Amino acid sequence: MDVDTLLKEKSKDFKLELLTGYGGLNRKITVPDVNRPGLGFTGFFEHFSYERTQIIGTSEYTYLKHLDYKAQTKILNKIFSHENAVCCILTRGLEPTEAMMKIFADLNISLLRTKLSSSSFIGDLIYYLDKKLAPSIKIHGVMTNVYCLGILLVGKSAIGKSECALELIKKGHKFVADDVINIRKRSGRSLVGSSIEIVKHLIEVRGIGIVNIKDLFGIGNILDESRVELVIKLEEWDPLKKYERMGLDEHYTEFLGVKVPEITIPVAPGRNLAGLVEVASLNQRLKNKGYSTMKDLSGKLQKEINKNSL
Repeated sequence: MDVDTLLKEKSKDFKLELLTGYGGLNRKITVPDVNRPGLGFTGFFEHFSYERTQIIGTSEYTYLKHLDYKAQTKILNKIFSHENAVCCILTRGLEPTEAMMKIFADLNISLLRTKLSSSSFIGDLIYYLDKKLAPSIKIHGVMTNVYCLGILLVGKSAIGKSECALELIKKGHKFVADDVINIRKRSGRSLVGSSIEIVKHLIEVRGIGIVNIKDLFGIGNILDESRVELVIKLEEWDPLKKYERMGLDEHYTEFLGVKVPEITIPVAPGRNLAGLVEVASLNQRLKNKGYSTMKDLSGKLQKEINKNSL
């Protein structure tokens, strides 16, 4: 994304305004992290992060104002003439110095200003950039949130993913997305699933058509996004295939380099898929807390065997 996108999308929320450097609006923001150039102002540039959005708060601004005009222009030129320089943002509604206005205009680097304090603005900006710049992929499936656990239903077309999700919604669980799921990797190596904008809150039910979940069930049954914490693969029952019965083996699938627990549920007439998904969600939550029913049972059996062998 470029600086112009930041300004257009968040000028109201972040109380942003462009002061000078209009030619720098097309410069690309490539990393979500920001930098406060305090050490750079003192002349220390080892490991300086030129590619980050530079934030000048009260401390940096006060130090800079103590310098004369020539010293200010020299240090600002040193930082923002770098080929990777992106933009600079003044916080707390600070008034730019004469040197700032000249250097940013000459270098075509955008100088912006926000009325927010440095701490609150930096937190909000990093969250926004992290979301916008996160690597992403699109996959076919249905995204739901069951008992506060993000579940991605995958499987062949017409296997029953949408019908299962619809039943879960009727039970009071949350609907996130249907058909095309946009999965982003956020900081902390967590995955977040959401809908593409054009089909947001919509689900396709064969025989009925397109259904608007928000209009039918209310805003309480939808989420704009949810963490991807369990993948449930639905497949037609194969009598010759051996399915998991004990739960000792752990299976995973990988998206964007992040492993997510995966289970396979065979679909057959008479099986209550929504009920099975609910149980799978609760079971995974127990596993996330370090408890495994089968491991607990295995331990009890081993103790009994050891006791009887004495």
